[in-house]
Amino acid sequence: MSDRPSHLAGALRPILLAAALLLPLSACRTAAPARPTLNPQQIAALQEQGFKQTDDGWELSFTDKLLFDLDAAVLTQASRAGVAKISGALRQVGIEHMQVEGHTDISGSAAHNDKLSLARAKAVAEAMALSGLARDNILVRGMGKNKPVANNASADGRAENRRVTVIVTAP
Repeated sequence: MSDRPSHLAGALRPILLAAALLLPLSACRTAAPARPTLNPQQIAALQEQGFKQTDDGWELSFTDKLLFDLDAAVLTQASRAGVAKISGALRQVGIEHMQVEGHTDISGSAAHNDKLSLARAKAVAEAMALSGLARDNILVRGMGKNKPVANNASADGRAENRRVTVIVTAP
């Protein structure tokens, strides 16, 4: 009789041991955030509303549509109308999950700006919810002064940085 089956098992033992040790490690890798899979109608609606595709996904920065006064997180009627229009367009094409990021200029302390930026994001998220989007599907984040889009050295630049950004996310 041949000694082959036991010889084969002996040769496979180190390979099986290595696979058993490496398999759990492959599960430890940090997965990239899920990107939403959008259909052509959804992409067209996003583009029509001014969303741009970025490394983070489809993003709309309200720099030209929704700016906040210095040290304020209150939406004007015009801003509420803009948020309602965008929310309706998203809802109409079945886009229901998003992240709302609030931003500030460099005025004030870091702690104050973090709190203020979160309040701005919450104000927009609440307006979106009043427009028919499920509030549970809207993640809010306060970014403080960490992601300026304009130079904070000028009054115009600081005004542009007092904004909210909406990013479409996967469910």
